[in-house]
Amino acid sequence: FTREQIVAHAEGSPSECFGAPYLPFDRDRRLARLPRDPFLFLDRVVSVEPPPWIVQPGGWVECELDVAPDAWYFAANRQRAMPYAVLLEAALQPCGWLAAYVGSALLSENDLHFRNLDGNATQLAEVLPGAGTLTTRARMTKTSQAGGMVLQEFDMEILSRGGKVFAGRSTASRLLAPP
Repeated sequence: FTREQIVAHAEGSPSECFGAPYLPFDRDRRLARLPRDPFLFLDRVVSVEPPPWIVQPGGWVECELDVAPDAWYFAANRQRAMPYAVLLEAALQPCGWLAAYVGSALLSENDLHFRNLDGNATQLAEVLPGAGTLTTRARMTKTSQAGGMVLQEFDMEILSRGGKVFAGRSTASRLLAPP
């Protein structure tokens, strides 16, 4: 999946990324989306193992983020390393993308809202301006649905050319909108 398709999921027509099942979200329905630039930290999806439209655990999605040496967040952090918040988003955004890809939003005829409920993560190394491309791997490890809510757990890891820089687990929920 290209940067253009990912941006379509973030701010355009989600069907341009995920196909015909997402046509209702182009105009009539609301969808939990990835953030827009400058907070979009997913440049492309290079491989995806799980099949689309099947909400079940298993399979990895592999995404890439090109770390620009002059990226705004290095200067904003006033440190030489990528801020933890950016690293966390680089890990979590592929989880949100994967949830959309397998069709989590299609489980209800009502609009669902995305919430991160729980998780833990460890930063194993700093990401510096010369890091190049980061590769994030994420997989859904659990999913359940009850009472208008979808709960999903994800494992994620970020790798650089120097090895693993981040590893974690997240629990997220897609909830019915409050009345």
